[in-house]
Amino acid sequence: MSKIIFLNGPGSSGKTSIARSIQHLSNELWLTFGIDTFRNMTPFPCEDKEAPGYFSFIPGKNDRGPTMRVEPGPKGDQLFGLMPDFANLLANRGNNLIIDEVLFGNDYLKSYIKILQHHIVYFVGVFCELSVMQEREILRRDRAIGLSNDQIDRVHEGLRRYDLTVDTTNSTSLEIAKNILDFLDKHPAPQGFLAMRKELQL
Repeated sequence: MSKIIFLNGPGSSGKTSIARSIQHLSNELWLTFGIDTFRNMTPFPCEDKEAPGYFSFIPGKNDRGPTMRVEPGPKGDQLFGLMPDFANLLANRGNNLIIDEVLFGNDYLKSYIKILQHHIVYFVGVFCELSVMQEREILRRDRAIGLSNDQIDRVHEGLRRYDLTVDTTNSTSLEIAKNILDFLDKHPAPQGFLAMRKELQL
């Protein structure tokens, strides 16, 4: 049985930096992968370029400014739908994992809940003020502008029974990683995935 830290939050909220900080601070070994790992397998992996058949960008606008929605294509559904199985494969071999995800709706979450039922999963919601994420999008220069504005609400909608929530607006990745690791030490039996599995009758 492996331990899994499941980070769910919008793009540019700081999940990848948190994952790397956990790897740096923890006395245990952790592998990390996420949506970007699988996106980088596609023919055009840059976050500001489409990969035909895998995903496309749909620009828009709301009262907060420009938005950019990622719409998966048929190949994208096939590829990204493998992520729960990939996580389970690594965990079954005794690897502790940090999953860096951007969940919309409940379908992929249901797959994770069902497939990872034999492992200890800490479901962590990653939040951040939109203005900070928008600044990160501009400064990183490898993100489509508007992704965080589109994702900030949708990523936390639906069935979300987080064991812990963190906010990266005014905290460093190392500070948040330490808080997450402290939480793991004090809570050896997380309840989020168990509660959602019961609600879904999986």
